[in-house]
Amino acid sequence: MKKTPAGPGAAVPTLARGWAARLARSALGASVAGILAANLDAGWATTGGADDPSSQLATYLADAGVIAPVVLIVGLVAGLGAIAADPSRPPTPATLVASLRLRAIGRPADIAAFVPLTVLAAFLWMTLCAQLARALLGLDAPPLLVGTAVAAGALGLGVIAGLAVLALTPPLRRALATASDGRPACVDPAVTGGVALAAAAALFAYGVATGGVSGEGGLFGIYGVFKRPELDLRAPALLLGVAVAAFLAQAAARTVRAPVALLLALLPLGLTARAATSLGAAPAVAQALERGAPVAGKSLALLRRAADRDGDGAAALFGGGDCDDRDPRVHPLAEEVLDNGVDDDCTGGDLTAAALAALAPPPPAEPPPEAAQRVPDDLNVVLITIDTLRWDLGYAGNPRPVSPNLDALAARSTVFERAYALASYTGKSVGPMLIGKYGSETNRNWGHFNKFGEEDTFVAERLKAAGVSTMSVHGHRYFGKFGGLDRGFDVVDLSAAPPEGAPWDIDNKATSPALTDAALRLLASPERTGGRFFLWVHYLDPHADYLRHKDGPSFGAATQRDLYDGEVAFTDRHIGRLLDAIAAAPYGGRTAILVTSDHGEAFGEHKMYRHGFELWEELVRVPLLVHVPGAAPSRVSARRSLIDLAPTILDLMRVPGPGEGAAPTDFLSGTSLLPDVFLAAGEQAQARDVLIDMPAGPYNDARRSFLHGDLKLTISGGARFELYDLASDPEERKNLWGTEAGKGAAKEIEARYAAMRARLREVRVTGARK
Repeated sequence: MKKTPAGPGAAVPTLARGWAARLARSALGASVAGILAANLDAGWATTGGADDPSSQLATYLADAGVIAPVVLIVGLVAGLGAIAADPSRPPTPATLVASLRLRAIGRPADIAAFVPLTVLAAFLWMTLCAQLARALLGLDAPPLLVGTAVAAGALGLGVIAGLAVLALTPPLRRALATASDGRPACVDPAVTGGVALAAAAALFAYGVATGGVSGEGGLFGIYGVFKRPELDLRAPALLLGVAVAAFLAQAAARTVRAPVALLLALLPLGLTARAATSLGAAPAVAQALERGAPVAGKSLALLRRAADRDGDGAAALFGGGDCDDRDPRVHPLAEEVLDNGVDDDCTGGDLTAAALAALAPPPPAEPPPEAAQRVPDDLNVVLITIDTLRWDLGYAGNPRPVSPNLDALAARSTVFERAYALASYTGKSVGPMLIGKYGSETNRNWGHFNKFGEEDTFVAERLKAAGVSTMSVHGHRYFGKFGGLDRGFDVVDLSAAPPEGAPWDIDNKATSPALTDAALRLLASPERTGGRFFLWVHYLDPHADYLRHKDGPSFGAATQRDLYDGEVAFTDRHIGRLLDAIAAAPYGGRTAILVTSDHGEAFGEHKMYRHGFELWEELVRVPLLVHVPGAAPSRVSARRSLIDLAPTILDLMRVPGPGEGAAPTDFLSGTSLLPDVFLAAGEQAQARDVLIDMPAGPYNDARRSFLHGDLKLTISGGARFELYDLASDPEERKNLWGTEAGKGAAKEIEARYAAMRARLREVRVTGARK
């Protein structure tokens, strides 16, 4: 029987089958690379039993399973890219160069000119888009508007870049095609393209070398951001390696049959199924992946979101902690309803009113009667907050002379040796501190720079209503109208801040001199200081980027800590000018001075730089000095929280807080520190539990730490726990949670945390509330 030739249409299914086989091999290459990448990814993660081989194996298996779906997606995308690059055969570097040269046959000069221009135009387009995004993201504008503007700008720049390539191709073609003697000069697109890639790489390196870490420093200075020590490029690097492996696997694995390749590629998903159920019983492993694994940490969040059946933000699978994934009212961050028989917040049982009463804190101490007589009736208060200032200043034992002026103030003040901020970054610490509520109790938006609603009353609003003159001085526009932090102030001086519209993420200007100058101008005004006044000054310079000051103390520039200490000393010098002026003023003897910080800073502790995200001691333990005229200098070793700052200010100025009949949203969660300031000689401060409360936001998961004595319980996402004994382990290296040694302590502190949480009046805010 004569064989009928196949028609032209028969090539289509054959081609499709070939492409499917190529995609299967790309998936195989990605999975193999993913198994290797998981070894690195899990190695960066740490657990409480990091030296235990079984813990290392569990972490590796969980990591491999968690990243497997992401790896497969990257592999398929890379496989499609390989097909697009060469539809007819699996590409290799050699075949891609050969294909490029093949396309140049008949018009070598055209392609040799077009390729390098395209490469350079793409690099310049990327650079300009980054500069545009940097400029627009610094504006106080709705995110949707900014995003639309960035997209439109990128599209417009892309059109301009394309037209420029088309316009410049003919003259470059003529230049490449003809040398001075009339012979062809350079018409090899592989060579011209390689030169263009080298030029783009050189410009990138130049930008990294000369640009600032906030992207300033000219057109290519935007690439200076790659010098940031906290910039973590491990995840993109690992995924890029997976993509390259998938791209090349189509040729390297061409002998592997497609069904076999697909089966082998899907095998790691078995580890994904294992991780879905095992991570709930291994919270230390889940915590290690979240915190230390650059790829698995992000993949884990995506998997939990996909597995969240009831849409309450928590999943029962992948260690998400949801004890009932069918009821959106039950999840780790839910409010526990007393005596309803339901474990609303998945802590292991219903909390009863009787248990809550049994765990109630003792009533706060009252200052001795004579203390009220020693505080002037017409007392003023100056609040100095210093951004990103760690607790370990000179008076706390730092051998470097970083804070001579604050040390001198400490010598005549009450020093709170173990004070804690309310969160580890400004947006979730300063507002709650000045409102007097924990972060979860505030009416806020979902932003990184939180905006606070009118339901919350700032301490300045209470003072102003009592007839106190209120003033604030700032070097950042977040402290103006944006977040509501200006409420209650008669004067908000932003003269030291960058101009309106300048990007908020750039810190290339020293502001301490201008801040002190502005504060001194206000204090010199009889209109402002003729009666009782409250002044708040927030110094910024210790916040990254760390600058070197020619006219200030220097500790070198060998490390980031050296530069940071120089910034602290520079700020301290200008705070000293303010303190000297207050002391010399007629009202100096009746002015209380409070000094603290919004959070600390990490310099490689726990493999972390800068601040935010976590609640390690170096991030949340802060200085707290309270100087009250007439109070003897003292030191308080009991742990205290900045939740007590607002009640203390009100107490100092004899302004009442919200009383009976106040609105349900009008309350203070802290306790005045004056009993500690006026302790009798030999008397010890009353121990109090401390809560550090950092609600979730666009760039951070929910974190809380609860301190009872020397025990510190840290809760991530409401579902994963760590326990540290700060007395024996001040650096938080040994997690006692889930260990035999920490069993009794864990049971006690978990019950106390549940009781503390039940007393919170939480306001649930999600990404829907912008």
